[in-house]
Amino acid sequence: MSNRVIDPGVTIKTYDILNCDVRQTKSRSSNIVSALTTSQSIPQSVITDDFVKKSEVPSYDVHQREAKRQRQLERSKSKGKNWYNMPAPELTEEKKNDLLAIQMRGGLYADKFFKKGSDTKGLPKYFQTGTVVDNPADFYRRIPKKDRKKTILEELYNDTKVKKFSKKRYTEIKETNRRRFSAMKHMKRLKNKKK
Repeated sequence: MSNRVIDPGVTIKTYDILNCDVRQTKSRSSNIVSALTTSQSIPQSVITDDFVKKSEVPSYDVHQREAKRQRQLERSKSKGKNWYNMPAPELTEEKKNDLLAIQMRGGLYADKFFKKGSDTKGLPKYFQTGTVVDNPADFYRRIPKKDRKKTILEELYNDTKVKKFSKKRYTEIKETNRRRFSAMKHMKRLKNKKK
């Protein structure tokens, strides 16, 4: 085995410390501590003179207002016990589009009625999304893997019934706008003829 010496960067004669008498230990230890506290003997140390002089760690008191604010922040992260601590997830662009599609689903399907929710003014803060797991008994009624999409909006883009209904509705709106604009033009022509 080779003798390797690790240099700690502190210059203290360990031989003198080990060979001292018991009576001399108190005077020697105070000299060693005073030697350690000077910044010249430990040039690369992170611990400064102030830290060594402190007799206790500073107290950590949380005031009542700060504690109340922290509890409110914790409560706002989830819906609560009655809702099984439903989280408030981060609202990404995909999730935002999916929530908007769910809120406007009444305009996508002509033959179905959807009840309006109480939070129609804005997007919900607490929600969860998931995937439907197929039941082996419903093998012939399942959605094929090639037709499955990542988001609800992508599924709506590829749904033929929704495409057909939205195209029909779009042409109806265009036709009513065309009639209204043509009537307005006709009224302007009549006004100009009277002058």
